[in-house]
Amino acid sequence: MDLQVFIDLQDKFEKETALNEELRDAIKELEKCCRLASAKFAKSHSLTREQAKELAVSARTQFKAINACITNLAGLIKPETFYRYQDRWTNTMQTACALVVFSTYLEEARLATPEDIEKHLGFKVNTENRDISEFVITLEEYLHGVISLFNELSRLAVNSVIVNDVERPQEIASFASELYSGFQLLNLKNDSLRRRFDSIKYDIKRIEEVQYDLRVRNLN
Repeated sequence: MDLQVFIDLQDKFEKETALNEELRDAIKELEKCCRLASAKFAKSHSLTREQAKELAVSARTQFKAINACITNLAGLIKPETFYRYQDRWTNTMQTACALVVFSTYLEEARLATPEDIEKHLGFKVNTENRDISEFVITLEEYLHGVISLFNELSRLAVNSVIVNDVERPQEIASFASELYSGFQLLNLKNDSLRRRFDSIKYDIKRIEEVQYDLRVRNLN
């Protein structure tokens, strides 16, 4: 019996084990970078809008660190094996996208585009879900990042009143309403995206409650 086949299999097992360990370390580092950035952006909820804008500008250095972590991760993955391993980092990539989306809103009061994601994170969003020849951020990861903005907006609506910005909840409500309408145009086939989209209504309700309270008190 030729035992070479088993020797070859063992070699493949060892390479797979080594790759898994490298992926684990790379993803762990990416998670750390995202946590640090999240902690910084969390401060925005206790700031005025101008202060929050300044915070968003200063946080660009955090995106450079995240970009470096993604670059390290991308170096471990061949295009043909991308979707084999993608579920291991997709939640963290959703967080990275959410940070860019929130930062863009704080800085410019607009929705971050796939181009903004590429600008800050250094990798393209695969908006057409085509076969890939390089490491990408998936369309679903970008959309999850956008959905996360609704929760941040609902918190901003509440906290803006605390810092005496009673006009901001109306602006937030208008933006959130337009964004929600845009999402309704999408035929979401991804189960995870559909579930998260269904939860948006609770954030919208929270924003509307802030508006109602301000009107009752004649503050808006």
